[in-house]
Amino acid sequence: MNICISMENLNRKFFFIVLFLFCVIHNCFSYSSGLEKLSGISVVVGDDIILDSEIINRNETKSFCNTDMFNNILTQKLMLYYAKKDKSIKISDQELELRIQEFLSEMKKKYKNQEEFLMQFQNKEFLKELTEEIKKQKYIEKLYDKITDDVEATPKEVKHFLNQKQNQIPYIPKKICVSYIIFYPKLSKITKKKIIDFLNQIKKEIHSDIDFSTKAILFSEDDSSALNGGLIQGTKINNLSQEFVHLVLSLKEGEISKPFETDLGFHIIKLEKKRKDDIDFRHILIKPKYSKNELYKTKLFSEFFKKRMIHQKINLDKIPNLLNQNKIVDVIVRNSIWMEENQLSKNTKKEFPFFKKGEMTNPHKEIINGKEAFVIVKLLDEIPSKPLSFEENYNLLKNFVKNIKKKEKIKNWAKDILKNTYYVKINC
Repeated sequence: MNICISMENLNRKFFFIVLFLFCVIHNCFSYSSGLEKLSGISVVVGDDIILDSEIINRNETKSFCNTDMFNNILTQKLMLYYAKKDKSIKISDQELELRIQEFLSEMKKKYKNQEEFLMQFQNKEFLKELTEEIKKQKYIEKLYDKITDDVEATPKEVKHFLNQKQNQIPYIPKKICVSYIIFYPKLSKITKKKIIDFLNQIKKEIHSDIDFSTKAILFSEDDSSALNGGLIQGTKINNLSQEFVHLVLSLKEGEISKPFETDLGFHIIKLEKKRKDDIDFRHILIKPKYSKNELYKTKLFSEFFKKRMIHQKINLDKIPNLLNQNKIVDVIVRNSIWMEENQLSKNTKKEFPFFKKGEMTNPHKEIINGKEAFVIVKLLDEIPSKPLSFEENYNLLKNFVKNIKKKEKIKNWAKDILKNTYYVKINC
């Protein structure tokens, strides 16, 4: 079966999302010491265990001790056991904290009630367990890198793969050139006032960095900074929007701004440290929430405008000028963007398989920069999917073969190391 890949799919992180590799299970040791059999434990490796519950979807008619799922988990347990014993493997507090922040940021999105999330966030036992689990994963990743550090793929090996593994040759995804027309509802003065009043109330309740941090965790919709108490450090002033620069330069260190609006939403910021070219600041972002009526009007407007485009053959470059004076929507046009087809949203993908060049999707709702909008996508051009070739895509093929060799090396490492590792199968 052919495999379709992109550059992102070749990075190391992908191989830790997928369970690690296969290993060969050898004859198990018996419990000669008379230790008590513990219910629910399948295997003990060093000071770690594999629980029955970790081996999911097992076939009851077949011994789960010899399944791929079991072998993958056992390989990870072996890697963890030996990574902890390896004195050259160190995990810094900084990289551990970064991974925890990434996890919590994703976790926060799943909580409808942000106060419930804050309670979980402040649960010391939960954070302790989470930190330990992430630390284990980092150990496994670092040992994986150490074992496979010297793996390379020569041109000869890449050619051999192409000749011998025709059904496994990766494919370059189909590329498309599209234009987007994005219709955002115009916020009413009443809605804007509600958001600004809300931020002003937050500002009144902030009397210290701890207060700001708590409010940011609870209310800020900037996923990159919220769980860090809204703190953003070392930001180059030149990289900030004009609205930000204007306000930042007007603040003194420790001062909190009035609420202000940017393309992302509404903000308040507290200046922590101002240097020559960069700043540290705390930040709370509230993204606008549109009413059903505002969204409905935007949908009707976008449908009407699509019909007008088709009948009057309106040039995309002229759309912002045509819509500049309307009171219903704000419009943004992004013209002639090349991308891989798999980067399209789910809603757009539903219509695109049937599209020809020059055709447009119906207006459909998307979340863009955290805000609801209606979008029309026009197909301008496309490059069909095709298998990678040695001449045109050597680096992609080389990385693909390299990762196969890394998997094989880990598999062989697990096979060899298991011969010298005391482990016990209990419920097998």
